[in-house]
Amino acid sequence: MELLERKSYLDDLHGLLVQTSHGHGCLLFLGGEAGVGKSALVQELARLVERQARVLTGACDPLSTPRPLGPLLDISDALGPEISTLIQTSAPQFELFRSILAELRQNSPSVVVIEDAHWADEATLDWLRYLGRRMANVPALIIVTYRDDETGPGHHLRRVVGELASQTAVRRMAMRPLSQGAVAQLATGSSLDAVELYQLTDGNPFFVTEVLSVGEPGLPETVRDAVLARAA
Repeated sequence: MELLERKSYLDDLHGLLVQTSHGHGCLLFLGGEAGVGKSALVQELARLVERQARVLTGACDPLSTPRPLGPLLDISDALGPEISTLIQTSAPQFELFRSILAELRQNSPSVVVIEDAHWADEATLDWLRYLGRRMANVPALIIVTYRDDETGPGHHLRRVVGELASQTAVRRMAMRPLSQGAVAQLATGSSLDAVELYQLTDGNPFFVTEVLSVGEPGLPETVRDAVLARAA
């Protein structure tokens, strides 16, 4: 799906990446509801900057027993054999975190994407705490995506974000659903009424795409399943 009304977000992210080339790193918490396009946004950024920066992507998973440091396991090979060994041997956290920070300083610039941090385990959250206090002079942009509608005041990630609120290298960005005009643009050529489509989906890009793929009014099974999964 075409990325409509996302240029300002891309411009802001690219601006933060430019700052990293001058040694001013950033830990960015990118929030938004499920389906609003956070992953699509960071994937587009990765495509645009692949010749300018090293891009590493890891993810947290909705497992009954979360993987300790799951996102770091995903990117450990790209970070080098030393980091992989430290993770596999369950080295002390401080030693692991310090080694990752040193690696990021040596390879400039880097974009590290951590997806779905609302599912992060405690060790990953500790890593974000550690990074947030030390990113000011690290040539890297760390983008942490999360569902802001699923992280209430008592959520572990929300506490981490609050603890880092005073750090100058920590930023927040909130993605919003599409406007009615953007939904109408996506619906061009379909038989669906654009106003009805907007009212049905509230501008959520995932919902809009799924309804358009079916080509008729009503909620597709994929949307129902996604909503039921979140409710459960």
